[in-house]
Amino acid sequence: MIRYRSARAVLAGAAVVALAGCGSAAGTSSAASSSSPAGAASSPAGATSVTATPTATTGSIVAPGSIPFPVAVGNTWVYQVVASINNAHALDTKKVLDVTAVPGGNRVTMSDSIGPGTPVTTQQHYLFFDNGQIGFPVNETHGVSVVSGNGVIWPDAAGVASGRPYHSVLKIKLGSGEFQTANVTVQGGGTQPVVVPAGAYQATLVTMSIVTKVGSFTSVSMLKVWTAPGTGPVKTEQFLKAGGKTQLTATTTLISFTKQAAGS
Repeated sequence: MIRYRSARAVLAGAAVVALAGCGSAAGTSSAASSSSPAGAASSPAGATSVTATPTATTGSIVAPGSIPFPVAVGNTWVYQVVASINNAHALDTKKVLDVTAVPGGNRVTMSDSIGPGTPVTTQQHYLFFDNGQIGFPVNETHGVSVVSGNGVIWPDAAGVASGRPYHSVLKIKLGSGEFQTANVTVQGGGTQPVVVPAGAYQATLVTMSIVTKVGSFTSVSMLKVWTAPGTGPVKTEQFLKAGGKTQLTATTTLISFTKQAAGS
């Protein structure tokens, strides 16, 4: 049991990603403080955004202009999570519980269960915007909680494919109670072949970095997420950079993805 608790502690930082990290011990988090993507992420000069309407033919609410991420009530992902520090293993099961229309898109509620043994289950909320952007919740990572801002916003598919960095700033509260800001960068890294227990995929790489500074100490939490058409996130690697050293802290790989049958 100790090794699984260790894995959950190490993997708590991966909660930035919808289907890649563990849930917050607090129980529930939100991807955004508002239901609109306006101002959520700053676009680089000359960048364009694909405007799209949600698709209704497949039961998924994800806009056609978004990166691959099939979201419908009942869809379930099961991942194997391995902590690099002690090689502890755990299973992480994600399931879409509810989809609610909000201005500018849809709010998606997912359960996140960490096992083995008696699973620890939390809920997280994500925003899938009509313009193809995706808002991910940021939970308590390394003693940090987000108190304002729109979470971590992924650009639409065109923005990810461009490879341009997208920047945003979050207001955070440290475990000490001190308020600071965190600089977030999201950037596409092209398509790459990925092999995980669920199979082989040609996946799109998205890298997210969160930089926090307290006094003279700067830390960088970075996640590399690979998403595949028809499946969504299939692999995540989490890194922590501090004191001039970069360390791989956790790897998450897809074991299975089950779509909710139409009409069920």
